Amino acid sequence: MSFKNRTVLIYSLLLFFFSAVTVFLIFPKDKQFAYSFSNGSPWLHDDLFASSDFPVYKTDQELKSEKDSIQRSFVPYYVFDTLVPLNINTMFKREMQSIENEKLPQLSITNDAEAFQIETGRKLFDNFTQEIEDLLQIYFDKGVIEIPDSVSNQAAYRFYLYGLGISELSYGYEYYSTTQLSAQIEKVYAESGIKSIDSLCAYRIRNYLNKLVVPSNIVYDASLNSKIMESKVSEISPVSGMVKEGELIIRKGNIVGAYENRILFSLKKQFESNNDGVNSFLISLGTALVFLSLFIVLFLYISGHHNSILNNFRDNTFLALQMLLLIFAVYFIFAHTEFNLNVIPFVLFPLLIITFYNFQISFIIYLTSLLIVGFFAPNSFEFVFIQTLVGIVAMFSLKNKHKRRQIFVTMGVVFLSYVVLVTGFSLMKHGMLNRDLVKEFYAYGISSFLVLLYLPFVFLFEKIFGYVSDFTLMELSDTNNEVLRLLAEKSPGTFQHSVQVANLVESVVRDLGGNYMLARTGALYHDIGKSQHPDYFIENQSGNNIHDSFDFEDSAQKIISHVKAGSELAKKYKIPSQVADFITMHHGTSLTKYFYNSWINANPDNMPVISNFKYPGPKPQSLETVVMMMADAIEAACRTLVEYTPESIEKIVSKIIDAQLEDGQYEDVEITLKQIAKAKKIFSLKIQNIYHSRVVYPEINKKS
Repeated sequence: MSFKNRTVLIYSLLLFFFSAVTVFLIFPKDKQFAYSFSNGSPWLHDDLFASSDFPVYKTDQELKSEKDSIQRSFVPYYVFDTLVPLNINTMFKREMQSIENEKLPQLSITNDAEAFQIETGRKLFDNFTQEIEDLLQIYFDKGVIEIPDSVSNQAAYRFYLYGLGISELSYGYEYYSTTQLSAQIEKVYAESGIKSIDSLCAYRIRNYLNKLVVPSNIVYDASLNSKIMESKVSEISPVSGMVKEGELIIRKGNIVGAYENRILFSLKKQFESNNDGVNSFLISLGTALVFLSLFIVLFLYISGHHNSILNNFRDNTFLALQMLLLIFAVYFIFAHTEFNLNVIPFVLFPLLIITFYNFQISFIIYLTSLLIVGFFAPNSFEFVFIQTLVGIVAMFSLKNKHKRRQIFVTMGVVFLSYVVLVTGFSLMKHGMLNRDLVKEFYAYGISSFLVLLYLPFVFLFEKIFGYVSDFTLMELSDTNNEVLRLLAEKSPGTFQHSVQVANLVESVVRDLGGNYMLARTGALYHDIGKSQHPDYFIENQSGNNIHDSFDFEDSAQKIISHVKAGSELAKKYKIPSQVADFITMHHGTSLTKYFYNSWINANPDNMPVISNFKYPGPKPQSLETVVMMMADAIEAACRTLVEYTPESIEKIVSKIIDAQLEDGQYEDVEITLKQIAKAKKIFSLKIQNIYHSRVVYPEINKKS
């Protein structure tokens, strides 16, 4: 094993261990109830008897209903505010004094008639002021209350008047309202004759009364009401009965109905809340063993069936990140919010994985994550069942990943799957549609809508991890792309060759189960280096062969140079590494046979320098690149055939592939002889279709 592979393996082991430790640390360390059950499902354990007395707890719905009932029937509490009469009297006197000093004329004239008029005005003013003060005194002594506008019958409004530790039930009709007081002030003003006083004085008083907000001295005390409400709610008993020791709870095979479910829930709650004699170390040890076993099995599966992932830093990091993101999302919702866990878009995670990996690895990573987060779900079996099935449906529905509109179809399919499964469970357990079904649909609706985050997350992971999605491949395979347009303009022959090879590669890789979109795109780019010196290559020449002026070694080097030139162009135009691999690998470490054989024939007594005729490699590293190598050589060779018959095509296809296999060009790829035989068959059929015989069009006879 190379140093790099050993390093990656150690990193993989550490990553798995870190993931297991992280899950262990966030997992609750309380003891777990020994029985699993769900409402409407059969009891699969032995007959269960109560080992001791325990209370029957009310359900959350019952407690909420009792709390709501208290809130609806709650009679509010009011208190006397003694400062209100004092404040409004002081304010009123100050304002009246100000008006009197500023607006009423002074007794500085000698005319008796005018003096009498002024004195009369002052008396009217003083009488008005006194009447208002007396009115306020009378009303506030009895009490003025401001009843909420929402109360339809304010006279019958009930409230408690609290004072000196005593609460007295009172009604609205027993006291004055702020509306009544305002109306009485207006009446006093109208009957006082104050309008006959100096017009400026009357205007000032009128303006003040318009702005006057009449307060109440019987006021609602929010703090007092809150304390009393909390006290009443806290008095709600969480218990609705008792189960005695030895009492039968449920027999094996019986359906867990609503009553049994409440009893079992109470037993579970009593068991988990009783920590007497609990050994926390043993609970932690058990938790560690469970999760360590799970991660070991996952590691063994990946090492046995997808070993290439363990040899790649990026793949290990990405898959571990997906698992931890899902687990942390569930933990956060579970521990720190009141949200339903089902609002989390669980299916988003397998969709992101299957975008860059195959179905098998996507499914096993998703299933492992669900088994972990299932411990946080209220009904673990139902949760894991629904999310697993919907995740599989989602992955199948997104099979066509190169069309962005498909994600909207997937969103609809996901929601429909949730509806069908949740409805099915409801009918199976209750024999009817549960009334809480709408809430469940709401949560699943949010989860399904959040699947639209797929597109931005794909873009994000492409940038962070250097992945390439089908969306990117579609953009790259557009022949109007800058690089392909450059190839078409400078090397039209090479461009046509690349398009032909792309069609061949796509057909073969599709049938062999590889990434046909990557294969097609890579094939379009494999020869872009030829655009630097198109005249070096026969498909771009028109009669004059430039190699006639070079020796064989120089010609070989100029042909080989298109690989390096293509790599440089790929870097310049930021072509993804997965596509750039087709440039460096499509010839592997093979020889430029034409010039190598020509040199041997011209120098029979000398030994050639192999490196002068050999491509730099590397050899193909994937199914897609190895098929690319086959297609490139086959397409070029078939152009030289004199006669296109099924036999001649099959012969040359088999000869080229066998030669590459014998040369060891496929040794770095996991490809079977069965796949190679299938590739030969497909290549032969495709070449026959391309170069099929055509009908010769007859000429018109001159005599006719």
